[in-house]
Amino acid sequence: MTVIANATKDSHGGKEHGATGTVILFLSFAVLAGCLCKLILSQILKNKFPAPFTVIVLIFGFTIGIIVSYVPVMNNDFLLGENELKNINPHLIYYIFLPLLIFDSAFNSRFHVIRPHIVSAILLAGPGVLISIAVVSTFAVFVFSYQWSWLVSIMFGSILSATDPVAVVALLHESGASKSLAALIDLESLLNDGSAFVIFMVFRDIIVGGSDSAKKIIVDIAKFTIGGPLFGIVCGIAAVIFFNLVHNELEVEIISTFGLAYLVFYVADVELGVSAVLALVVMGLFMAKNKYCISSHVQISMSNTWRIIIDFANILIFIITGIILAHSLIGTKATIGAYDFGYSILLYIVLHLGRMLSVAIFYPLMRWSGVRFSWKEHLVLVWSGLRGSMSVILALMVDSDERIDLETRHRYLFHICMISLLTLIINGTSSKFLVRILGLDHGTPESEHILLQALEHMRRLTANQLQRMKQEKQFSDVDWHMLDEYLPEKLVQEMDAERQTSVHRRLSLLSDFDPNSLLTSVQQHAIVPTELQQVPSICETDSIPINVAPEDKNPTIKHLVLPLFGFLGNEKKENVRFRNELTNRFLTAFLVDYEKQWYRGMIRRRTLYILIKSVEKAKHQHSLKLHWDLIVEHFQLSKWLKTLMRFDCIDYITNQSNKLLFDHIFLTIELVLAFHSVRTRMNKIQQEFPELANIDRNIWNKVCEETHFYHMTASYILLDLQQSYGLCWQIHMTKRCAQILLKYESKMITQLYETGMLGHTVYSHISELIERKSLKLEYYRVSKPKGTSKPIEDAFNLLPLFQSMPSEEKVRWERILRAKHRWFQPNSVLLKKDKTVSTAYLIARGIVECNIDSVPIYYRSGNIVGIDALFSQDNLSNGTYFVSGGLLEGYMIDNQLLRELLDNDYLAPLVYREIALHTLSNGYQTRLKLNRLQLRLLLHKRAKFYRKMSEPTIHLNENQRLLLLAGYVTQLSNGLSNRHASIQLQILDSTMELFLDSSTVAYSWTDDDEQFCLKETDHTVHFPLETKDSLDDDLFRPGYDTDAKQSPRRRGSSSLMGNLAPSTDD
Repeated sequence: MTVIANATKDSHGGKEHGATGTVILFLSFAVLAGCLCKLILSQILKNKFPAPFTVIVLIFGFTIGIIVSYVPVMNNDFLLGENELKNINPHLIYYIFLPLLIFDSAFNSRFHVIRPHIVSAILLAGPGVLISIAVVSTFAVFVFSYQWSWLVSIMFGSILSATDPVAVVALLHESGASKSLAALIDLESLLNDGSAFVIFMVFRDIIVGGSDSAKKIIVDIAKFTIGGPLFGIVCGIAAVIFFNLVHNELEVEIISTFGLAYLVFYVADVELGVSAVLALVVMGLFMAKNKYCISSHVQISMSNTWRIIIDFANILIFIITGIILAHSLIGTKATIGAYDFGYSILLYIVLHLGRMLSVAIFYPLMRWSGVRFSWKEHLVLVWSGLRGSMSVILALMVDSDERIDLETRHRYLFHICMISLLTLIINGTSSKFLVRILGLDHGTPESEHILLQALEHMRRLTANQLQRMKQEKQFSDVDWHMLDEYLPEKLVQEMDAERQTSVHRRLSLLSDFDPNSLLTSVQQHAIVPTELQQVPSICETDSIPINVAPEDKNPTIKHLVLPLFGFLGNEKKENVRFRNELTNRFLTAFLVDYEKQWYRGMIRRRTLYILIKSVEKAKHQHSLKLHWDLIVEHFQLSKWLKTLMRFDCIDYITNQSNKLLFDHIFLTIELVLAFHSVRTRMNKIQQEFPELANIDRNIWNKVCEETHFYHMTASYILLDLQQSYGLCWQIHMTKRCAQILLKYESKMITQLYETGMLGHTVYSHISELIERKSLKLEYYRVSKPKGTSKPIEDAFNLLPLFQSMPSEEKVRWERILRAKHRWFQPNSVLLKKDKTVSTAYLIARGIVECNIDSVPIYYRSGNIVGIDALFSQDNLSNGTYFVSGGLLEGYMIDNQLLRELLDNDYLAPLVYREIALHTLSNGYQTRLKLNRLQLRLLLHKRAKFYRKMSEPTIHLNENQRLLLLAGYVTQLSNGLSNRHASIQLQILDSTMELFLDSSTVAYSWTDDDEQFCLKETDHTVHFPLETKDSLDDDLFRPGYDTDAKQSPRRRGSSSLMGNLAPSTDD
């Protein structure tokens, strides 16, 4: 509170009031001058001037300070304002500007980019700062002739260890250099400021207070470094919870972020005595990680508002810093000699050597953490150690402390000001040349190839548009030669001139191609968008690609065929790099699509966080498979829920576990739907950007096919969820439909208001009601339909095996199977290949996958996997069966239960049919040439079943098939009898008579029966390929090509929303 009192003392007096007015006058001029500088840089110099904008503003302020310092008489308000600013309390700068700058750098950072570099940043900002302090303090003790103690030297080193690379980071972003490098430099600077400030405060208190015990140093360092981040994470959690409860309140959300930044900074620094910088950094990073706590309609306005405020603050702080530097250098000339300038130059060199030493020492650990920078990028990392406002503020705080002797304060101020000037002017100005010389102003060769093809796409479409315009009568008088200045070629040339690149030359070297033929080729290889309507109980894949589907109006496919690829193959290294680049571009498209779904209310914040996090990790590994696997991980039941489900004998616990299970299935449906919906964007990329296939069509097709593979898997899972969890699906689709209606109503109400049909009061009221209902849909479950008691139907009722059974028998079997009921997590192994089978699994919900000869087979509700091996007792499992794509709910069948099933006259034929199906498909499928669905049809409709026959003799003709499952058959031929034991399949080569014993179980059929199953289409799965403009299509994914989906703007908000919030459409 002392700082505030000093700053406002006698503020009501006339003299003080006049001084305040002159400061406002000077700052107004400074801001306008800064804006004028920016206009000159961009409009006149075309951004060709090497110095960054912040350095120019600093030089501008420094020049004003030098000039004014030699003015003998302060006879106007402008000079008086400058004079007031040079004497500004450094604590005032500290409390006004530092919270804004630190919180903005943390909060508006792209957390998914900086996440992989957190370990490296901590190494450089923790131990790296200690190394830098040790180097500087050693230099100060042994080279400076000031006779400084180690304590004074360490405090001096801590001030110079606080970096401010804002100019270099801005340059890296503008030049198109590595985003990872810019992220590491920025994050390191944030943490660096915090750790350097901690060391500074500890040793300043020791020097001023006189206590230098080791215990105090350790306690103070622990308090600052641990207390600050802990307080920051607590505040971050509270802030995220608060913003999650606020929905589209523009003013409240934006203003609250500013208030939080200042409040947390003040409480940490003054009330708690911990590191305010670290607290604010941690809170900002936590909120950046959970950035979607900010409402969807506020995100853009929030970002723009912070950018404007930070630009304003940067102009002010660098102007003030320049003025203070000028007056400080002149004000210390009484105690500064010529040799001090030499010391500053040596110190400048030593600082870079110390930073180079830090980077070299921690290079192995940085590589271990996943940072893979080239030596060129490490050189930029060393050169980026600029000193700026933070160092100057700390030096001014020392200079204003009269408890430190005057000469030490002046020398502190002089050397720190000199280092700040040298690093900002030399490093800040030369960084652009360094980045260009090292060739870091370009992307990777693969990204450059994609850039060229994107520009070629732009050039082709512009040429088509120009050709259409030439045919319009209204443009008959246009001078078409003048339009050459506005074509893509000219734009690329101007971009090359400004950025000093050669994109146009490489674009002109692209071979000419017929865009129509390329588009036709890509469409021939494009993935056909399909939509399952019915789900087969068995799904078999092979190597036939899905895009060979017939092109008639309503094509059907005999069974669900999913493509199987060797996704990595034996590609060359450069092809792998291009594949990784293309995969990352696709994953970026996924990310954008997920955000759009959230903006439109299709998914909740929780779902969005899961999807974005999985995309970020997948991009780091360049893997579409990893993205899908990370989504599948969230299908698992939590340990807490699994524990609750064990206590199903207690009604209250059962009700609670059912609610939690419902929420879990609801989230699963939402995740799969969101992933599935991205296929629209993928198809759009393939259709509208055929030039990308021109780079490497083989890799392009592989990445597209891989994407389609996972989307087809998602389609199959979705339809299984729809049939297995009907009520969950119904409620989710009701919620989605309600969201679509609210979006449509919001658009309609906006149109009525803009056409003058509604007044502002009514429009605002209805808009608020719509937003309230949208918020309710975000956080609350849609009510269950009337008449439904359980949110999730009992698994037993889904089993086709028992559906037609009499009620009393059904109740008995439900009681028997209850003890065998189990839940299985995704990827759980049920049966291992070539292992003895003691338990088969009756599937109620979910999907089981088995890979046989690298061909995936999928089983769902009603199938009993492993039943053939369990029945035969001698056979081993023919493959590994595991849970695929979600939870599995089923029943474990052991030998005793199997005998009970086979002894039941109603169930025995159904179970034997299942045994026969698995026996044929696993042992004899190649001989019969039928897939699993056709085999099921054969056994169900055409084959004859023999069990407990009243007549022991049967007659079979030539070429008939006999599958013997149990017991024996005796063949009579030419007076001889041959006895055949089970299990085997026989194809008869002549007509014969067979005798069955009482234990015989068998099936027989003819060759005509097999031909019938090959031609039969009743069991096919229909894939309607024309789903455009259907309601079902809109529910599965949002549209992107009309204005009907545009998010409305709140009329009740300030004009900032109207000016800064563009449509979220493409």
